[in-house]
Amino acid sequence: MSEPIRLAIIGTGLIVFGQHWPAIQTLGNEFQVVALANRTPDKAEKLAETIAAVTGARPAVYTDYRALLAQERLDAVSLALPTLLNPEITEAAMAAGCHVIAEKPIAASLADAAPMLAWPERYGRQLMIAENYRYYGSYNRAAEQIAAGAIGQPRLARWNLNSYIGPDNPYYYTTWRQQPAHPGGYISDGGVHLAAALRMLLGEVAAVTAQAAALRPDLPPLDTISASLRFANGAIGTYAVTYALPGPEQPLTVIGTTGALLVGRGRVELWRAGEVVQTWDEPSPHGGMVGMYADFARSVRTGEPPRSTAAEGYADLQLIVAMLRAAEEGREVQVAEG
Repeated sequence: MSEPIRLAIIGTGLIVFGQHWPAIQTLGNEFQVVALANRTPDKAEKLAETIAAVTGARPAVYTDYRALLAQERLDAVSLALPTLLNPEITEAAMAAGCHVIAEKPIAASLADAAPMLAWPERYGRQLMIAENYRYYGSYNRAAEQIAAGAIGQPRLARWNLNSYIGPDNPYYYTTWRQQPAHPGGYISDGGVHLAAALRMLLGEVAAVTAQAAALRPDLPPLDTISASLRFANGAIGTYAVTYALPGPEQPLTVIGTTGALLVGRGRVELWRAGEVVQTWDEPSPHGGMVGMYADFARSVRTGEPPRSTAAEGYADLQLIVAMLRAAEEGREVQVAEG
């Protein structure tokens, strides 16, 4: 059996306790978490105790990521940080010889993200963006069905979501979300997930028009967007999401020349002639993060790129930025404008 991948986690906030560590734990001996870093040591100490209770080995705790990188023998680093910090700490970790998985969005701007695309070749290490929607079984099932011709040629897509963020949501209190550096605030923070799923199923979006709104002052700078999409393959679509208002999260609907798919985060329905003809229940442990970390481990061990590369993370953000620009400038924006 291969030795566990020696992993450090930099940033030990809510997402790590709720998703990253449980997913890593599910994979058994694939990873050994040997070190943690957080500017608030109590958070890292708490996670260290949690890991020690499960594994019997307590990770070292640091308040300075530079000291961690200098002192620990590592194979890989997982970053769960404010988006603005991703480029700086990603490059430091790769320069120290570590493979890196970094939380989405890839960076706070396309300009900051662009240099990251060259780092895997420069440093000889893999860079993965932690876009868990790429590892949901339902979106992968739907992409396979579309590629196999189950609905003929895709012609129309619709996705309307109420992804309500209120004071009862623990992420609401994250300082870097309350004072966002990333474009559109929640519009890109949550939107890159949806961009990844759309691109998986339907390919690249060529151009967009959009309108955006700020319905609540506590979700700056924008919390709602509605866009029309023109895909490179000729399909058209609508995309609307609000983080300001409660309501149902409707499935992504993709309509083709011979059928349709309704795609949720755990289920896919295939429709033909107005009837459901097949369904798939697709559980994805810890929101797809088990599959995500399994892919990261494969990439570290083989040296082959992960599915969720830096280029994919860049393209996800690029689509959301195009929507925001279209709304601001009141015109159709080519996504390739960047």
